[in-house]
This record gives sequence, C-alpha cells and structure tokens, in this order.
Amino acid sequence: MTGDSPLASLFEPHSYAWTSWSKLRDNHEFSKLRSKFWGKEIEEEARQWRISHPDVKDDEHDDIGPGCFALDLGIKITDSKLWVRQDYIRIYEYCNGRYTKSLTSVLPNARSVVITGQPGVGVFLP
Repeated sequence: MTGDSPLASLFEPHSYAWTSWSKLRDNHEFSKLRSKFWGKEIEEEARQWRISHPDVKDDEHDDIGPGCFALDLGIKITDSKLWVRQDYIRIYEYCNGRYTKSLTSVLPNARSVVITGQPGVGVFLP
C-alpha cells in the first residue's frame, strides 16, 4: 500500500501499520466461513430449515418472524449454529438500503456502518 491509500486516515501518518496485517490461510475457519456465505443468499437455507423444523412458529412476542432460522456456519467452533433473529434481518435491510441509497447519492458518502451489540444478545444453538 502507498501513502495515498484511502485507509491511511485510520493510522498515524507514515506509520505503515497495515504492513503487519496478513491474509488468513485459505484453510482457516474464518476463511472457510467467508467462502461459504460471501455473495450467496441464505433464503433457501432458511426455507429448508423451516421445512425441517415445523414446530418453530412465528411469534411476535418472542420476536420470531418468517426469516428466523438456525444458520449452520459449518466451521469448527464451540457451537456452529447461529439463530438468525429478527434484529439481524432488520439490520441487514437497513444496511442494504443505506448501501443502495449511497450508490445514487451526489455526495461521496462512505458505504459502511458500524454495528455494535451487547453481551447475551447473540445466541448459538447446540
């Protein structure tokens, strides 16, 4: 990278901090996770999960909606299934809308958001 990088403002000028960043190996679990889902739609996986779990019903009080399901991450971590909550769907829709809107904006806005959470919000399933 050169000093002209748009990321340069994230670091002290001329620190070259990015030189210590290295690409994960292709066989690293997080690389596998990215390869499995990047650029792919998960709606079919959600539909198949819902068919195989007919006892899970939409419930407004528990914030379970049509897109909620257990996503199998398929990586070797303590628990490899993640419950896709309504909140995640709302966040995705917000981010997607923000990105789409920025494509037609006359002002050059960053196409990014920062998402934070709190302990206990994420749920992994055994």
